[in-house]
Amino acid sequence: MPRTPKILVVSPDDRLQAELTAALKGIPDLAPVVHHVAEIRPGIEAARNRRPDLALIEMTTDLRALKVFAEEVSRLSPETTLAAVFSPMLFGPDVSESAILIEAMRAGMQDFLRRPLSRADVEQLIDRLDRRSAGPTAVRLGRIVSFISNKGGVGKSTLAVNVGCGLGQRHPEQVLLIDASLQLGVCANLLDLKPATTLTDAVQQRDRLDETLIRQLAVPHESGLHLLAAPGDAVEAAAIDDDTMSRILTLARRAYDYVLVDTFPMLDQVMMAVLDFSDRAYLVLEAVVPTVLGAVKLLQLLDQLGFPRSRQRIIVNRYTGSTDNLRVGDVAERLGREVDHVLPYRKKLAIAANLGQPLVMTATRWWGFGKAIWGLVGEVEAIQSAGRGAATAEAGAGKVEPTNNGAVREVIRPEAPGEARRSVEGG
Repeated sequence: MPRTPKILVVSPDDRLQAELTAALKGIPDLAPVVHHVAEIRPGIEAARNRRPDLALIEMTTDLRALKVFAEEVSRLSPETTLAAVFSPMLFGPDVSESAILIEAMRAGMQDFLRRPLSRADVEQLIDRLDRRSAGPTAVRLGRIVSFISNKGGVGKSTLAVNVGCGLGQRHPEQVLLIDASLQLGVCANLLDLKPATTLTDAVQQRDRLDETLIRQLAVPHESGLHLLAAPGDAVEAAAIDDDTMSRILTLARRAYDYVLVDTFPMLDQVMMAVLDFSDRAYLVLEAVVPTVLGAVKLLQLLDQLGFPRSRQRIIVNRYTGSTDNLRVGDVAERLGREVDHVLPYRKKLAIAANLGQPLVMTATRWWGFGKAIWGLVGEVEAIQSAGRGAATAEAGAGKVEPTNNGAVREVIRPEAPGEARRSVEGG
């Protein structure tokens, strides 16, 4: 019976895929499933969804990116063997091959292949893969939940803060809220906190950044929630890029059971990094035509980017039910999606925001906003992280078909629209 290892290739060079195909073709009794992506972050996402037996990543001079990939994949899919593919000439004639291998091992690589790939080297790597007897190890990996929107002023930050405080009450010191609305972060004000440290300190101390330091930079709130605040101004915010955010999220999910991320309403590289790591993204909107039309475009863009619908949820916020709001059914029809949560408008929310006292701390759990927000808290509690061994084939189940060289490739079917949703309505 042929062996069918799942192989993930992460490289912007299509020639590497051709080299691997040629090498695999000469190995008897082998019918691998090969998936190729060009960049690091989609590679992490592919590892999360596909749980490959072997991940081949091409080394570049950016060893920091290699380390981020190794750290994240080793936790999302601990059974995956990580192998670096390298061309010695990339680092110049004065750098020895042994030095390259040492740097790769320091970055977390477990094996190596030299380009151009040879059949013998690939076969030996596959044989070593077969001999691996150690099973996956249990890892602590928190869930990452992001709150997104296509425009500001829809109450996204208020929701993130209230959900965070609700979770914090149930799981003290195990919930982190990251204010990644870098230009206009307001979470500290909504919590009546004056943080001495922010995301800027994480950037400044990136060389020693670890789980312990993440906890030290976070500010505790009386609810049990911890906050990693937004930078103090736009100049500081400019220093935070997608690599930095990826590093922070990688460490945060190791340090906390729940990591909530409030985002800026703009789909830039930092936002892309947040989505790549999100086990769930809540799109927050109000039931008015301009906001709904903008949300339609954002949902279309998420589909184009390949962010799975199974990890998306729709929240209609500040719903009044009066003539100045679209009806929930009309919103769902315009979006082409079910509305998952409806949170009613309450004047007390604005008062609570002005005082820095989240309403969830005092709201009833039996009706209205309190019932809706606690239902949302419960849903977040039920989310399973891919790193906890959950079944997360969220990119769509694939069928396998043969290729010309005897290997197999995976054909991904897009998710069907109109998934069933659980709705939490506030009276």
